[in-house]
Amino acid sequence: MDIIVLDILDTLRNFIYYANDSQFVLTLKIVGALFSIVFGILVVLLVFKLQIVDGWFKNAGDFFLTKAFPKRHLNKSWQKILTRLNQSDEASLRLALIEADNLFDDLLKQMRLPGESMADRLRYLNSSQIPNIDEIWRAHKLRNVIVHNHEYPITRNEIDFGVHAYEKALKDLEFID
Repeated sequence: MDIIVLDILDTLRNFIYYANDSQFVLTLKIVGALFSIVFGILVVLLVFKLQIVDGWFKNAGDFFLTKAFPKRHLNKSWQKILTRLNQSDEASLRLALIEADNLFDDLLKQMRLPGESMADRLRYLNSSQIPNIDEIWRAHKLRNVIVHNHEYPITRNEIDFGVHAYEKALKDLEFID
């Protein structure tokens, strides 16, 4: 009985010491690599099937935003916009709305929302993410009018509305104080 146990232990010891030379271990490595590839492909297919990536783009989490646009930088940029808004000349008022729109669009880009224009990126958002999304749309359309039609007679109320729409959205998203 002792001899059988010793033979088993000796066989086990030889297998452990000389495993790299074994055909069995090579076969296990190949089978393991194939399983890894197959399961990797299945995970990728599952991600696309469940539209996890699409949902991520649509929800556009704050992770990238907080890294790329520190709140301090946004507060400083926003203060410049408010300073322009408090000036009385029409050029400053127009510029305040344009800069507010650009700042918001930069955030949408940092959120990695797809699209070539801000309007394309806005289509990925809804009122559960930005409660005043309809006001943002109106402000963006107003911005487009004043950029493309320099003769458009803009009122202070329209500019105030647009800038404050962006301000509300930025505060709701906690990007400015």
